Formats: sequence, C-alpha cells, structure tokens
Amino acid sequence: SRETIAGLSWSSALGILRVWEYTGRVRRGYFVEGLSGVQFIRDKDFQKTMLSLEHPEDKISWLSAADPIQVWGKSLAHLKDRAFICVPGTAVALCSGVPAAVFERQGQLLRVFDESRLDDVVHAFMCDFKARRIFPSQNRVTVKKYPDSAAEVLSKAGFTREMRDYVLYR
Repeated sequence: SRETIAGLSWSSALGILRVWEYTGRVRRGYFVEGLSGVQFIRDKDFQKTMLSLEHPEDKISWLSAADPIQVWGKSLAHLKDRAFICVPGTAVALCSGVPAAVFERQGQLLRVFDESRLDDVVHAFMCDFKARRIFPSQNRVTVKKYPDSAAEVLSKAGFTREMRDYVLYR
C-alpha cells in the first residue's frame, strides 16, 4: 500500500506492482481496512494472509507503541476512542491485532479499551514485564492512574498496593 512502500515513489512502485500483478507474482485488492487505496500482496502469501485476516488469533501481544511492527497510529488510523501516542514510553496490548489497553508514561497511566479482556491483558503485561519484553530498562512499574475496575485485577496479577498506586517489581 502507499503507507508501507519505502525507497520508491508510489508511482514507480505502482508501475512495478502492475507488472508483477500481470505476471502473477502479486494480487491486487483492498485487504486491510484503514489503508488508503489499492493494496498488493504476494501471491504465495495470499491464502495464509486472507485466513489470518478473516480469523485472527485470539492472542494478546504487548508491544512498545514505537515498535515498527505496531501499526496503529502509523500505517493504520487509530480506532475511535482507542488513540494513543506512538512513543517508547507507551506499551500497547493487542488482542487479535486490535488495541485493548495501553500503559502510558512508562506504565504510570493504564487505559483500558476492552473491559472484557482486562484480566488477560494485565496478566500478559505482568508476564512480559517480568521477562523484560516490555519496558526492559525499568525494574518496576508504578501505575498511578487506572480505571476503578482495574484495581482488583492489578492485585491479582501481582501488583502490590503502595499508597494509592499499584507497583509491579521484576
């Protein structure tokens, strides 16, 4: 798509992709909602990609908002009421590829977009934090602002209550 092309102008890339489409190397379509205009996918990846788009894995992944593989707010526009800043101090929980929660300001602020997944999201964060996959340079996360519904969930996931905050140590 226009948003993902690098190193060429879109018109040059489009000329090459049209030849590849004619020779069967790529397929043209509108595969991912939110990307502008026509999109192309390699023919050998078409079946697998369409299956994963139609039936995404019900898996939680925590990523830094600045991670190149995290596309929300970069290649894809944020969903309504699920916007966040794409900086290294923000961690995003993706459930089936859609933002479900974010920890902003190095974990000080927890925002939950999908309340039904809150237990799983916080538990996955705890596991990823302890394994140094998220906020690797920090030895603790102090959550200062959080929704009321998250207090019990944070405790169950191993966060300890200190004054009005919840803290998770490695």
